[in-house]
Amino acid sequence: MKPIGDGIRTVTEAMIEPCYLCGGPLVDGNCIAYHWHDKTHLRNHARLGIDSPSSALFHTLAETDNSPGVTFLIEGFLQCEGVTAIAAPVRERKSLISLNIAHALVTGEKLFGHFEVVKRPECVIYLCPESSLGPFANRVKSIGLRDHVGKTFFYRTMSAEGNLKLDDEDLQTILPGSVVFLDTAIRFLEGDENSSKDVRVFADSIFALLKKGAEAVVLLHHSPKDTGDAMTLENAMRGSGDMGAFLACCWGTRLQDPQHPYQSPSYLENLKQRDFESKPFEATCGEDCRMHIVADPSVQPATLKTRRGNPGNKDGKDTAAEAVIKDNLAMPVRQLQEQLAALGIDRGTTWVGKARARLKGTGVTSGA
Repeated sequence: MKPIGDGIRTVTEAMIEPCYLCGGPLVDGNCIAYHWHDKTHLRNHARLGIDSPSSALFHTLAETDNSPGVTFLIEGFLQCEGVTAIAAPVRERKSLISLNIAHALVTGEKLFGHFEVVKRPECVIYLCPESSLGPFANRVKSIGLRDHVGKTFFYRTMSAEGNLKLDDEDLQTILPGSVVFLDTAIRFLEGDENSSKDVRVFADSIFALLKKGAEAVVLLHHSPKDTGDAMTLENAMRGSGDMGAFLACCWGTRLQDPQHPYQSPSYLENLKQRDFESKPFEATCGEDCRMHIVADPSVQPATLKTRRGNPGNKDGKDTAAEAVIKDNLAMPVRQLQEQLAALGIDRGTTWVGKARARLKGTGVTSGA
């Protein structure tokens, strides 16, 4: 390109000449191939020499018109250019859900057999400093990610040497085109999760991953204890309210029957429907760690089951259950539960334990 005057080109000439980095057309002095986290074109954008001070501070009309809008890696589930959270109480499948997301992104298979992968990232980076190599590697192999390790799936556990920070230079080199998983978020937050100031610093470190080329960030976070039956963004994300504020989307999840964690379906609900609408659904988990949707949520949306035991004797079997317990007060709670199940009476250990304690308190003895 021919420089003009002191080397700064005019807007008119910029409109005529192609982008000197990619050869693409310029519209109003802007390369239409430019993307906000594309550092190469960002530098090109700064060199175009547009005189208006606002051009360096604000997005242009060309950028507005050429913006792709809301886009997805996984249609209706995982949004591009944003931070998605998987939030749940301890031991309620956050990591398994995240590994299923990672598997879908790496293989291109539908997530839960339902949500279409519309854009596969260059790679998936899974950081899990809460697990050691053995258990995590076992899940990696079980779910079908073994053959992708070191190619399109990269993971790190507490067994790796040293401590990896999000601004590590080696990590930055593989960020462009990646999806980053943080399992869990609290391990990368320096400070107090209840401090708005510390959480804002943490949010900036997450946004930096996007600005340096990550397609999306998925962070796992614990829910506080005893949140009741209602699931909201506020009670799903433990700590400062700023933790939920910077998210593009938050999938809250719980086991429908925590008394039977291996058999129970997971309930998932989008608690922050900022850019797209979605309905809650259930997914079951097999021994291979693969999860499968129970029903199409657009046709049959799921509802979150209560955790208040057996409210109101809905199945009408309380009397029969208590009769069995009365005759077996010396039997351990778990065995009582199994005996009730064999009779077609589904009761959790909490309900059985309370019923046995109550019956013991009335002076009822076995055989009475």
